[in-house]
Amino acid sequence: MLLILAGALGTAVLVLRAGNQVAAVQISDRVPAGEGISDDDIEQVMVPEDSDIPYIRWDLRGDLDKFYATTDLVPGSVLVSEMIQKGKGLEEGQTVVGVTMESGQMPGGLVDGARVDAYFVGDSPSSSGSSEDGSTGSTGTVTTGDVLAEGVKVQSIVKGDEGTVTSGTMTVNLLVDKTQAGPLVAAASEKEVGLTLVSSGS
Repeated sequence: MLLILAGALGTAVLVLRAGNQVAAVQISDRVPAGEGISDDDIEQVMVPEDSDIPYIRWDLRGDLDKFYATTDLVPGSVLVSEMIQKGKGLEEGQTVVGVTMESGQMPGGLVDGARVDAYFVGDSPSSSGSSEDGSTGSTGTVTTGDVLAEGVKVQSIVKGDEGTVTSGTMTVNLLVDKTQAGPLVAAASEKEVGLTLVSSGS
């Protein structure tokens, strides 16, 4: 009996690793940045076994409830460690706004968990638009130097395809109240947001 069981287990391992492939987690339903990942959001996929790519193995899927998405996860994406972060997700009334900038434009000491002020740095006045929840408090016109959000938390910093610590494009994901999101999203879409470091703590 033990020999039969051992043989069955050996066969299972061979199947999972056939052709130097391993079972990994793939996103089946969109998960917005800042939200948790449930069993309904994932499926199994076979991927090449490559130690340089930090795939989340399928046998570790039970631990995903301790993590949240640091960026929008779209169906078909194979989950890697850079896409998730340990901790709780969004609280009621919060949202995540991504601000893309060159790494050289980022304030020194900017890390996950830091607090920043976000400023409008466009050359001309801009309409801020409405907030995500329709609040009229976030409408109007902003001019260069106006504060868009104060003391907001950096949820994560994501490097672009060519991004490194010292060069390339980076996306700074900011955790903000929905009432602040409208003007910040409008300015971020035009790359007209500047950040100043308030504190490096969480």
